[in-house]
Amino acid sequence: MARQSGLNATRGDWSDFARWCVARGETVMPAAPSSVVDYIRALEASDDAASVPRRVAAIRDWHRASGLTAPTDDERVRIALTRAQWHQRRAPAHTVPLDATELASLLASIPLSLVGMRDRAMLLVGYAAALRPSELVSLDVSDLTVVEEGLAMSLMRGRIVIPYGVEPDLCPVLAWEDWEAAAGLTAGPAFRSIDRDGRLGLTRLGEKAITRMVQRAAERAGLDESRYS
Repeated sequence: MARQSGLNATRGDWSDFARWCVARGETVMPAAPSSVVDYIRALEASDDAASVPRRVAAIRDWHRASGLTAPTDDERVRIALTRAQWHQRRAPAHTVPLDATELASLLASIPLSLVGMRDRAMLLVGYAAALRPSELVSLDVSDLTVVEEGLAMSLMRGRIVIPYGVEPDLCPVLAWEDWEAAAGLTAGPAFRSIDRDGRLGLTRLGEKAITRMVQRAAERAGLDESRYS
């Protein structure tokens, strides 16, 4: 059931890839790595360039759920994804990166709620691992594992481990554990939507949601929210 819920959350992205393949006479499943590379390039050239990591994750999930080797594991796909993410890295000129003091201010402004626990985990994990928004929103629960050294993360560019923080309030590992437990996460997107009534959704957050979250926290902290993304 948990696996099916995770697939439901990525159904739209998978359907887009399937339609793209059918229109070009390509095999949908198992998809060839070369087809995925061409698909990534097509997205890069369109208005959907920011969706590349999320859609690649959907291709990976649907293949693995079917017991097939994911074409996204191929080195050619990894390179194409890395290139697409690089092209998306350019932030607006008026924004600035967070420093540690500003991060602490933002965290202090986050409310004690399910949404707050999610936002705290996103901020700390993203900051500690220096993740791009596209990498952060494409994470699945299965990509994060608490180990003795800290929080192990499986990214398209490889495996990294975030160490425990010296201060509990600023520890990305504890923040992830708190969010995972409170949300009852077992599979699917690591960071997902929450409605106004506090109900957890299945939908993976988009990159713009990260920007809105950071800017809301900055505003509450008395900072100029327009300077941050």
